[in-house]
Amino acid sequence: MIDEFYSPADIHFTREQMIWLITWLTLLEEGKWPKNPKETGYTETPRVQTSRSHRAPFQTPAEYFSEVTARLKSTRDAGEVLVHEVQHGLDAYELLSPVAKRALNYCSGWRRRQSSFSQWCYDQARKSENNRI
Repeated sequence: MIDEFYSPADIHFTREQMIWLITWLTLLEEGKWPKNPKETGYTETPRVQTSRSHRAPFQTPAEYFSEVTARLKSTRDAGEVLVHEVQHGLDAYELLSPVAKRALNYCSGWRRRQSSFSQWCYDQARKSENNRI
């Protein structure tokens, strides 16, 4: 998972991207975006003038840090378990504990969930119960 790379424009908060963002949470908090691990081998500096951004370089990483931590905070202890597991090397969904999986499923998705984490868990339990019948 650490070999993966996502630019800010690629982020849609999928499970895999959330795991990746949590892996790099400390760097994002510092206002830095992770470097692409794939070397291009290109060494010359281009002479073409690039467009200037009206944003500070730390702004985008800080915004993603804020979004991820807000989503995790809404899951309380389950989010802490998720962060602990991911930052200690469990970087695939299948490797996570059930509590961490639940937090990841809640946190993932293009938009934040409107329902509380406890309400969402209750709804998920009812859905799986109805599917067993």
